[in-house]
Amino acid sequence: MAIVDDIKRDRRTKNVLAQTNTKTVSVPSPDTGLVGDQTPAEVFSVDDFDLVKNQVHLEEENFQLMEALNVMGQITNMQSQSGPIPGTQKIISVTSTTQGTFVWDRPPAGQVWALLAANVAEDDSSYHNIYISDGTTEVFVAQETSATRYDPFPGLPLYYTYDNYLAYGIPTSPGGGNNTIVGTVIRVR
Repeated sequence: MAIVDDIKRDRRTKNVLAQTNTKTVSVPSPDTGLVGDQTPAEVFSVDDFDLVKNQVHLEEENFQLMEALNVMGQITNMQSQSGPIPGTQKIISVTSTTQGTFVWDRPPAGQVWALLAANVAEDDSSYHNIYISDGTTEVFVAQETSATRYDPFPGLPLYYTYDNYLAYGIPTSPGGGNNTIVGTVIRVR
């Protein structure tokens, strides 16, 4: 009970926890029989966790709050200690009809994502490149041509951040149609 008493006395921790006290830790297992109207209305999400943790300054007065957030992140599985964060996998795509390099996916600052798979969905060009870019320099990751189809894709998962994000490039002038690359990504931190 000492931890609960400490939290009750710490105004900062109480204020942050008050923002999430209507959320459940996660969706119950189907084995419990809780379905339909019995399923919790609000399950704690990674967006909820980001909202509360991004309000906290790294200072001595917030130490108790940081401990509470660490426990909250671990128990809800919204703070990865290693591996992907559940509920964050998504499909990303970018389409272009012109030659050049384009932002494919750039997460918010402070997040780390992993590219799990990629392929060209619509093809009007003979080359499709994937890069990691910092906005100034591109690091070549893979190329798809009419003869090779990112298979096997080298080095997956491929991690990227706000500072070093995913870029897609068409190095030769396409024939005038759409060039679309799709991939699946998941947040890991």
